[in-house]
Amino acid sequence: MAYHPRVIANALLRQASKSGAKLSHLKLQKLVFFLDAWNLALHDQPLIDERPQAWPYGPVFSSLYQELKRFGAKDIQGYLKEIDPISGREVALIPNPEDKPFWDLVDQVWDRYGKLTAVQLSSLSHTKGSPWDEARQDQVREISDRSIKDFYRPQLIHAN
Repeated sequence: MAYHPRVIANALLRQASKSGAKLSHLKLQKLVFFLDAWNLALHDQPLIDERPQAWPYGPVFSSLYQELKRFGAKDIQGYLKEIDPISGREVALIPNPEDKPFWDLVDQVWDRYGKLTAVQLSSLSHTKGSPWDEARQDQVREISDRSIKDFYRPQLIHAN
């Protein structure tokens, strides 16, 4: 199942809260990208229903950018909310807490990248030959699933 970037961002905000960490907009964007990349590499399907774009500071989910830009460089406070169409109330959606494979993946990505700074994560996403680099060189805005899988799958297979 593919989720809206906001839902994945909330899962990472939950993980950060459990770890006593804070997330800036830039760091959250990169963590959302890496979570989607790992899912593509390991399970051959996107985790997010929006494709990342190759912006100057790395991969960005445009809808998430629009929602988070108000924070600037400050830490994000609370969960990202949306209007429940049935109740009309604001709710913070996260994937099912009982979805063990999803939360295991969140744990793995958090263990690998959670302690890195936003700048370090941005540098990782800018690696020569990375999906972001490929999209920028090809002068396309959207980063393809194929380039993400091709780049991250060998790294994850060799790491295990």
